[in-house]
Amino acid sequence: MAGNYTNVEMSLDDFNDKETGKRTSAIVYLSVVMALGIPGNLLVIMVYFGSLGRRDGTHWMYIRALAVTDLLVCMVAIPFELFQQTHQLTFYSATGCRIFRAISVHLSLTSSLLLIAMSGNRLRRVCQPLKRQLTTNQGYVTIVIVVGIALLFCWPEGALSGISLEKLDNNLTGYDCSFSDRFRGENYTMIYSTVLLTVYISCMLALVIMYSIVGRQVIERTKFQKSLRRKYSVSPSSAATETTASENHTTDTMDEKSECEDEKIPIEIIKQPGITEKNDNNQYKGKRKTVSEKKPSKKVTRIAFVISFCFILSYLPYVAVKLNASVIKGRFISTPLTKAIFPILARTFIINNIVNPVIYGFLDPTFLQNCKMTIKQILCMKSQT
Repeated sequence: MAGNYTNVEMSLDDFNDKETGKRTSAIVYLSVVMALGIPGNLLVIMVYFGSLGRRDGTHWMYIRALAVTDLLVCMVAIPFELFQQTHQLTFYSATGCRIFRAISVHLSLTSSLLLIAMSGNRLRRVCQPLKRQLTTNQGYVTIVIVVGIALLFCWPEGALSGISLEKLDNNLTGYDCSFSDRFRGENYTMIYSTVLLTVYISCMLALVIMYSIVGRQVIERTKFQKSLRRKYSVSPSSAATETTASENHTTDTMDEKSECEDEKIPIEIIKQPGITEKNDNNQYKGKRKTVSEKKPSKKVTRIAFVISFCFILSYLPYVAVKLNASVIKGRFISTPLTKAIFPILARTFIINNIVNPVIYGFLDPTFLQNCKMTIKQILCMKSQT
């Protein structure tokens, strides 16, 4: 690794400092991500567990679980990555290496699988709204299953990891936290890396497929609603007026409702073409209710879609680097440029763990308002002390 330094007076720490210098860009990148991620995810937890803790439904359960996982990534996984980047040749603890590498993989897998669960839940609510949906207890069970599956896939990381010895000039030996030398020449590490990469690629493909189906369903539903509006002479202006009035009066209330209530939209739509209702006025109210209830459901779907889209974008460079490494194998030429860029590309997926607070801020006005209130309260508490 540390190549051909020829200064006979160089010690192991000097070699390590040279390697650390080549990874300055990765260290800066990880430091910035951690500095943004910790307060951002803490704010999400304070808001969604605090002032917006009354929001029920499985979607918000997954949002809270994602926030906790993202915070753990920023507080555990990223500091370990920083320590590893600054101790490329002086990482002496095999136990610490195994534990933290396994934790990093576990948190990354948990975040990915939670997104799959949330997107699958959204797919069912949009495409099969009349069927039975996940209850709160079933949502908790799903989260436990996700954590269990992540444990199943991460324990080999701990078993295979350890100290890899690097021969240096001046008859020195460097200690790197990687796959253990015990498995050098074996296929275990290659098989495990392939399985892990396959899991991430499968998650990306699953998200693309699910949201393609959701998008098509949303387009078809929008066309159907427009045709009904024309058929029953509900003018766009009156619909817009009703929507605005409903927003002004019930924004917080509707946001806090269960997703099951959001998904009443198709039921109301189906009722409209019925032969005769008990009361024509009730039928008209049903149409108006449909218009006003669309927005929260669309907002939830939009949030889930943007989170998943950012997940795919953040994992694309990571997957590309891993695929490139598996194709060229030992023919990779290490240069100062590649040592500066590749550690960043191999860790772009960490962006997925800090971007969610920004997404909520743009797409959920109620969350943004509560964030401002929470920050003001914190500042007031500090000024009083």
